[in-house]
Order: sequence, then structure tokens, then C-alpha cells
Amino acid sequence: MIKIFNDLHNEVEEFKPLIKNKVGMYVCGVTVYDSPHLGHAYSAISFDIIRRYLEYRGYEVNYVMNYTDVDDKMIRRANERGTDIYAISQQYIDEYEQMQQKLFIKPPSVKPRATEEIPDIIKMIQTLEEKGFAYVSDGSVYFDTSKYEDYKYIFRKKNKAGEEEEQFTQSDFADAKRNIEDFVLWKKEKPGEPSWDSPWSKGRPGWHIECSVMATKYLGNTVDIHGGGKDLLRPHHQNEIAQAESATGEKFVNYWIHNGFLNVDNEKMSKSLGNFIPLMDMMEKFSGTFLRYYFATAYYKSPINFSMDKLEQAQKNLEKIQKFYSTMKNYSKQISEDATPLGNEQMVQAQKFIEDFHEAMDNDFNAAKAIGFLFAMINYFQKQIFNQDQALDKNVQAQIITFLEGIDSFFQFITNPIEIVQDDTSEWKQRYEDLIVKFLDYRKEAKKNKNWALADKIRDIITETGVVVNDKGSDYTFELKK
Repeated sequence: MIKIFNDLHNEVEEFKPLIKNKVGMYVCGVTVYDSPHLGHAYSAISFDIIRRYLEYRGYEVNYVMNYTDVDDKMIRRANERGTDIYAISQQYIDEYEQMQQKLFIKPPSVKPRATEEIPDIIKMIQTLEEKGFAYVSDGSVYFDTSKYEDYKYIFRKKNKAGEEEEQFTQSDFADAKRNIEDFVLWKKEKPGEPSWDSPWSKGRPGWHIECSVMATKYLGNTVDIHGGGKDLLRPHHQNEIAQAESATGEKFVNYWIHNGFLNVDNEKMSKSLGNFIPLMDMMEKFSGTFLRYYFATAYYKSPINFSMDKLEQAQKNLEKIQKFYSTMKNYSKQISEDATPLGNEQMVQAQKFIEDFHEAMDNDFNAAKAIGFLFAMINYFQKQIFNQDQALDKNVQAQIITFLEGIDSFFQFITNPIEIVQDDTSEWKQRYEDLIVKFLDYRKEAKKNKNWALADKIRDIITETGVVVNDKGSDYTFELKK
């Protein structure tokens, strides 16, 4: 039984899709005005694992992820470059989809663009106007939040004192609106902006209405699961609910899920702080396999702190998983008889680890906790079997291999090569090591000629640079201090 922490009700609920064994899932995609960054990777991987895990559990998932390709930021970027939003959007959609391929993200079932849905957006706005939920003001159309009961209490947000928080921008105080919470459905054209004909004015859609239209068009009036970043919870998803339910008269989404923020060295990633990490820069150093593992070790709802200091240990942990899979596949010392005491014990242990793993994933897709049980399995079989060169029950071996390959259908980091790309210091490090080898070979020759003073002097100089030299008879090994 899969359970989901539903952000709409702020509690864990049993997952019951509208149609047995089928899931309609909508995830808010990116606004394509700039290159993808590391936070986009965290979000994309988190929802890809959730989508793939549902498929692993036997559900057929209709996965819709949109592109916001008309927006204030896009218009500014296009004007800065002397081009149009279509050229801007295509450039960054191409980059985003390259990112998805490198991160082994499964393509969405449908990936609509807002600019291609204008007729349906206009239809929904007309419906809202006819039902009395929208009004026209100076050529623009606004949603009247006073007509939606308990609008303020959708995704209630409280401060530390337990009081309701209200956060508004300067645009929220527009004179054209009846209520401060009202939001725009259709924006009247301004000079230098793209526009489309509508019953109200030449203009363009508001951001919130785009997602409501695309979700209901491709998944129906009620969607099983709707996801996005935690920053979208209010007002974007709040407004999606209000306008979609007002238009259709039906519940919009049954389960709302949001991924946590990505911090860099314990600070929110932003260009102003100088800790903004473009994804393509990161992928010059680390493979998609590694980044999938790194992000899977965090519970998707929690913030994750990205730190270069943690990458080395993460690499070692991933190598441990991949080595376990390889060893398990190639281990030849088997118990061939049926039902031996040792084989029974191995079977009990393996089944317990597998059950614990699935229980963690079933409880709101907690990959971080599940990976903990995966390491518990690895440590047990490493200690009890491989390190002692003990026989392994062939049925247990087959079961574990099937399990590992099965969960890799959503993890995508167990059977894929790690392919860690060397960092910017790799070339320097190689040259440094080559120089050390030359010095130590010279020291080796000095020792051979019994020039002990020179040999000791070379060793002292090298040691001072942070190198540990280990003499082995007439030969040597060395390692760089961490």
C-alpha cells in the first residue's frame, strides 16, 4: 500500500487513484528563460523517481510536465537579445531536455507549452467569467477570490507564532483589482510584449491559468497527483485550485506533493550570493548516474544541502552499491542444495531487507530511508558471506539480483557506470604525481647507490608537500594526504 504525504491536508494518506492501476500525474515544469541549474536537477530527479516507482509498483502513469514559454522574465530576456520568446524558449527547452537525457530522466507522456494552449486557456477564462468568478478591468481579466469559499485557507501557511502569513508583491496592490488576493487570468497587451486575440483584449495569459488548463486538458478535471517545488505552493498552486475547481465544479487534485529547496553550503542557492551552480557546469565534473544517487539520498520533501565536501563520500557509497551488485552477480561459491540452515538464514535476512526497503518507498517515496536498508543488506552480505568467502544460497543470490535490477528501474544508478568526471584539478594532480614519481625514482637510485643522506633528504622534501611515502624493500608506494 502506497501512502503519500498530501500537502493539501498536511498529513499522510493512503494513495487511491481515480482509476485502478492508472495514475494521472502533473508536475509544474520550468520557465524557459535561462539555462537549467542544479535545483532543476534535484526537482527533476525527485519526481522522476516517484513516477518510475509508481510504474515499478505496477501503475500505468500518464506523466504531464509543462513548459512555461510566455512570462515576464522571458519577455525581458527576448527584448534584451533583440529576438522573440519562441527563439528563447526553444534554446532553453533544448538545454533542459539535454539535461534530462544526461540525468536519465524518463520523457514525460505529454510536455505541453503554454503558447500552444491559448485557445483552451481563453475557453476556461470565459467559463470563469460566465460563472461569475472572473471580471474584466481595463482590458485585463482577474479571478475574484471573494467568490471562492475559504480561498485564504488553501495551503494554509503560518509563521512561527502560529499566525497566518500574508505575502504580497507590489503588483498585488494593482488599482484594477477588487480584492488584494485577486490574480490575473488575462493580461492586456503592453508595448513590446507578445499578444494573442481574445474576447477582452489583445494580450497574453496569466501564469496560474496556464497550468490549470494544461493539467485538466491532458489528465481530466480531477488529477491524481500534482507536484512542483515547495516555492510554488502559494500562490501558484493555491490559485490553480481556485480557478480549476471554479471552472469545472469538481475537485482539481487529490494528492499534492512538493519537493524541498536545494541549498549550497547551507545557504539558499542564488546568483546574488555567488553560489549559483549551472547544471551544465556541474555535469562537466559529475555524471548523471552520480547526481541521481546524490539527490536520491535526500527525502524529496526535505531541503538538501549541496556541498563539495560531501561528494567524495557519496562517490564511495555509490561505488559500494555498484560493487555489491557486481559481486552478487559474479559470486560463484553457492549453496546448491535446497533448504539448508545457512541458506534459510540468508533468505530470511534478504527478504527482511527487501521488505523494509519497499516499506520505506511505499511511505511517501522516502528514497533516503530506503537506501539505508539497501546499505544494511550490503553490509550484512559483505560481512557474513563475501569477506569470509562463505557459500551463498543460489536462490537468495537470484532474488537479490532481481531486486537490485528491479529498483534500478527507478533509481538508475546501480547498473549504470558511475563515470565520475575528473574535476578541474585532475590535470594538475596528474602532473604533480608524475613529478613525485620522478623524485622517488631518483631516491630509489640513491638508495641503490647507498647514498642514504640524499635519499633521506628527498624523502623529507616530498613528505613536507603532503605526500605519504611507504617503503617496500627496494621499492615504494605513495599517497597524497586528504
